[in-house]
Amino acid sequence: NVMIDHIAALIFNKDRELLVLRKKTPNNRKECILPGGKREKGENDEQTLRRELFEELGVEIDSLTYYKQYLDKAIFEEGEDFQQTTYITKLNSNNINVENEIKEALWIKSDYENIGIVCNPTLKLKIIPDLIKDGYLEEQ
Repeated sequence: NVMIDHIAALIFNKDRELLVLRKKTPNNRKECILPGGKREKGENDEQTLRRELFEELGVEIDSLTYYKQYLDKAIFEEGEDFQQTTYITKLNSNNINVENEIKEALWIKSDYENIGIVCNPTLKLKIIPDLIKDGYLEEQ
């Protein structure tokens, strides 16, 4: 069974909101995911994130700090094992432009579900609770 290796950016604005994205999908799925993507052959984590964030949002990275790694089942590739390595990511500018396969970009607080935003299971059940516990996202 092949492991999907996904590198993801945790990007916060000055209001301590987290950036999440919705991809364009054939069935218009609602789930939001973190910016980032799959490693291409020969890339390290930083190169993957730089390429993906430029492709998805047209932004450059200032700094990356390793956060945590999460294991799960993939949401878009049914039943595949999914490893997501997350980095606290500072951009040179939070002026993001939604590009290519991205449908929309949203800045969320910890109470995002109250306003009808849906995050994928790893984000909802693991990453966001960790970010709250570690003080990156405020408990609303």
